[in-house]
Amino acid sequence: MIKITKKYVDYVCSESNRRTTHFILIFEDKKHSVLLSHVNLFLYSTTRSSRKTSSRYASVISMFYRYLSTTDDFNRIHPNQYHLFSRNRHVKRWQTDRETKRVAQGAASPSTATIFGEAKLLMNYFRWLGDAGFNPGIEVQLKTWCPPYKSSRYQAYIALKAKKAIDTTSIEVLDKESRQSALRSLITPYEIRLLTENYSDPVYSAMLIFALSTAMRPMDLCRFPYFGNGDNAHIAPFSAMDFSEPTVNYTVHNSKRRKTRTILIHQDALETVEETYIKPLYVARAKKYEENYGEKPPLSLLFLTKDGHPVTPDRIAQRTSAAKKRALELNPNLRANLKFYDSRDWWPTQYMIRSFGEEILSANDGLYNLAVAEVLQNQMGHKFIQTTFNHYMDMARIILSIHKGRSTEILRAAEYSSNQFIAAVGALDERVAAMVAPIRD
Repeated sequence: MIKITKKYVDYVCSESNRRTTHFILIFEDKKHSVLLSHVNLFLYSTTRSSRKTSSRYASVISMFYRYLSTTDDFNRIHPNQYHLFSRNRHVKRWQTDRETKRVAQGAASPSTATIFGEAKLLMNYFRWLGDAGFNPGIEVQLKTWCPPYKSSRYQAYIALKAKKAIDTTSIEVLDKESRQSALRSLITPYEIRLLTENYSDPVYSAMLIFALSTAMRPMDLCRFPYFGNGDNAHIAPFSAMDFSEPTVNYTVHNSKRRKTRTILIHQDALETVEETYIKPLYVARAKKYEENYGEKPPLSLLFLTKDGHPVTPDRIAQRTSAAKKRALELNPNLRANLKFYDSRDWWPTQYMIRSFGEEILSANDGLYNLAVAEVLQNQMGHKFIQTTFNHYMDMARIILSIHKGRSTEILRAAEYSSNQFIAAVGALDERVAAMVAPIRD
């Protein structure tokens, strides 16, 4: 299988004279690194407005190209010409190959929906090639081929190729497991502790706790400044700031959909970042940054890896996945679908409890407060205000329902910072577990 490197580039485009960012793919052979020109033109033309979109398309195309390199049809073809010799049958075989490997491993992912969805993304690439006049070998139709996953004959064929004695309904079973693992619930204090203890670099633990306290997305956390400017000129390490209130405003620029919004950050969250990351780690990492890049890190950049590189959303996802694997070795019952992104749910859940109290439990669907909803929308950066409100109302209702007998403690804790609130909920969970254990015995 060939080696393809995915790299994020940031440059000033000569045509528009504007800053441009997107991913590119590089084919690595034994002696040379070769840009995959047609892919990179597509990524520039179509995905430069969103890093996440660019990353996803680059990953899907890279995956398909690496699959092609393992087939006899492409033994003597250079990857820069794969688009000319690819045919619709190769896309079908790629989907089947992914399904076969999933069944052989007994894995819940990638689900059939993911496999089909990524094949459609791939077809967008070939459609662009055709529109741009590059004459790809694949004929793009409005409806791409979908493997007959529910066909018993197809499932038997997959089972045979996987060389595993399994029930021919295995694809449907694995898909059910995939859907179950995708069900979203509030990350527990215990799960938070396991993740923070199993990161290989403490910067990710500090960022997870900061995310719990602010509900910021990974892309926004990575741009949080050491010292702010403009709208955020008041942002600095905790000990250098003056507080007249428990919270400060922070303006998030160029977030998802390139939106700007103002959120609330509790002073305890800033103090925790200083105590767990800035004081013990930042100076040494700043020196490594200077060694790597020939200059001191800009004040607009706070979070650095132990090797002195800026933390990126991709690094957060990768390190969280590794931490989760280590945590699963300690506790096999840990949810396999835990993500760093789950940290965003605690702040709005706490805010709903603080705003409505026990009224959440007895309220009907008519409970709605526009002012509360707008605060939630700003903090979360969501597009649909009513959907956001209803979702976190349900989250808050679950927390209060679980601890109904100790609701007074939950309501009192909701007035604290997010870190204190999560700790209070975790303490209650441990007490409940301690009371239940003798009964089970």
